[in-house]
Amino acid sequence: MSNDDTRSYYVGVDVGATKTLAAAVKPSGKVRGRARRATPRTDDPQDTLGVIFGAIDKAVDKAGVTLDQVSAIGLAVAAVVDPDAGKVVATPNMNLAGLDVVAPLEDRYSKPVALGNDVNMGTLGEQWLGAGRYLNHVLGMFIGTGIGGGMIIDGKLVRGRRELAGEVGHMVMVPDGPLCGCGNRGCLEALASRTAIERDIRQAIADGRESVIAEQLGDSDARIRSKMLWRALKGGDAVVTEVMTRAAEYIGRACVNIQHLLDPEVIILGGGVIQACGKFMVPAIRKVVDGDAYLSSSASGTIVPSELGDDAVVLGAVALARQAAGDAPLREASDTCPDYPHIEYATFGEIAVGDKVYSQDIYIRGDGKVKKRKAKIAKAAYGSLHKIGPAELDRICRGNPKVVVVGMGQNGMAVLAPEAEEMLRQRGIVVHSLPNAKAVRQYNRLTGRKAAVFHVTC
Repeated sequence: MSNDDTRSYYVGVDVGATKTLAAAVKPSGKVRGRARRATPRTDDPQDTLGVIFGAIDKAVDKAGVTLDQVSAIGLAVAAVVDPDAGKVVATPNMNLAGLDVVAPLEDRYSKPVALGNDVNMGTLGEQWLGAGRYLNHVLGMFIGTGIGGGMIIDGKLVRGRRELAGEVGHMVMVPDGPLCGCGNRGCLEALASRTAIERDIRQAIADGRESVIAEQLGDSDARIRSKMLWRALKGGDAVVTEVMTRAAEYIGRACVNIQHLLDPEVIILGGGVIQACGKFMVPAIRKVVDGDAYLSSSASGTIVPSELGDDAVVLGAVALARQAAGDAPLREASDTCPDYPHIEYATFGEIAVGDKVYSQDIYIRGDGKVKKRKAKIAKAAYGSLHKIGPAELDRICRGNPKVVVVGMGQNGMAVLAPEAEEMLRQRGIVVHSLPNAKAVRQYNRLTGRKAAVFHVTC
């Protein structure tokens, strides 16, 4: 290893109520070692600190490096935190409330330690390496036992006066609705979190309705896990489908409010419920937002699931750790943005890009170059120009875009083939599929590396 690589790792730690996850990570975001531990349920905060220490040590060991090669540590806690003081202010489910958690780590490891709220860190991770990569206006909503949120505006994480900015779970959606853990009534969390979903399912069962969940639980008071919900949805369970649909509708309404208030480039949905049930919930959420008459662009392209899963929080903590060490999240020189053309308009049979008008379908590649679409590629693969497949996407994605806008035509007839959607998913590329007029607005608004295909002949 060269001298330049002797301090080339960062450690991110996600301390939740049930698990503590640590990861040793390269500056590029590549995870080289992970360690997971159960978070203690005791009253002694030293027990939790011991678990954090053990997880860090194990993650570094599994990465095959030494602590001398670690530059900084990022610590994300499921709590209200004071990053400047290094303290946990309040947390209902752990024994860390009131504790200075930064000083013990700095004393043990002699490294800079940065502290943040777990959902803020999850949003930061997604903005760095996940579904919001290279976007400047990102809202993260994480749906699990509760509902948390984080927001990045103009490329900066917004913390607020009391470190409470982005708490979308406590927007009041239904006055005099169900009691929330925060003490208010009708919060989004009280209507659409896994806790709320479980409450409503149990109430339906108590009212005499049949559900596979009742069979699985028997007389047990065990929690209804997110994977149980997904199995019930796949099996067509009427109670679970009804409750989950209602939860998705509330989340969709919350997204409408967020769109109107903040106008983010993307709303990223994460957390255990979305990880397990996103295939059911995300389309239902998009449908609600797409139905809003006032929004200037469709939510289909701006409501996306998390790409990083369990790694979102630890990677966000690493991004924070890099800043604590005097660095910013790595941006390769190849990831600087080209000068993209401005699309003036797109109507049936015509699209104007800059000072040039095209009378056929076009690509705007990731490197900013405008190319006429090759009709023979789609016709050979699908017999129609209405489907866009992987062969075309290979051309469109030259220049390494992070977002692809699909202009579906005036009537929304052009679609990505399933294998093309899978290709973009595997490459971690966000896709916005919209009717042409909305696609034009979305493309022009996006910052960062992007590409587009426009179907103007239908």
